[in-house]
Amino acid sequence: MIWNFFRRLAGFRPSKAELYGRTDTGRTRANNEDSFAVRPPINLMLVADGMGGHRAGEVASRLAVEAVVRLLTPEAIREAGDSREAVRHLLIQTMKQMNVKVREAAGANPDWAGMGCTFVLGLVGRGRLYVSHIGDARAYLLSGAKLARLTADHTHAGLGGGGVGRRVLSRAVGFPWPEDPDCLVVPVRAGDRVLLCSDGLWSMLPDHRLAAILGQAATVEAACDRLVIEANQAGGLDNITAVGGFL
Repeated sequence: MIWNFFRRLAGFRPSKAELYGRTDTGRTRANNEDSFAVRPPINLMLVADGMGGHRAGEVASRLAVEAVVRLLTPEAIREAGDSREAVRHLLIQTMKQMNVKVREAAGANPDWAGMGCTFVLGLVGRGRLYVSHIGDARAYLLSGAKLARLTADHTHAGLGGGGVGRRVLSRAVGFPWPEDPDCLVVPVRAGDRVLLCSDGLWSMLPDHRLAAILGQAATVEAACDRLVIEANQAGGLDNITAVGGFL
């Protein structure tokens, strides 16, 4: 009991990581509805992608990021201690509260009715990477030469114009959720590289190119810059956001 008390008192100690993020409007959209944040003191990374076809997507993504930054304080993380389940619970509850904030804002302003976004969160500490997400914003982990996609898109098949298949979001921030947001924990070590991104990045570049850019970049800033450049070169059909963490 005494040992557990002192472990909790020590709190969730982040591993040292180099964080950086970059966002770009892309080549076809009139404005950028993506938002992101990095918080190096607690190794927190966030990406939100305002939903196309809904009002005020850029507002939803900004409010979602701001809400998580306010809620997921160093004090809250420290209080969770070294328990992976306590940290997972904290992240899930934070995501739920964030969704409430976005829905309340939409309900209070007619111009924002129906707004939403996708969202992915990454938190590194004590040799673990915690990832929680809603929608099709993704998280990847490059460990050695192997790139692993950590998130499963919350989408289902739909029909576009002329009966052409397209992805339809089944879950998003700004709408009721049938269940808790996904939250997984994976072990990480020094030298691993984390990527969070909007679909404007991963839909433009294949996994082998993501892995090559992450693996070859000398710094996380160089990696994110190169990812955005190549996504634009591939067409830049949507807003592009890349947030990286080099451990």
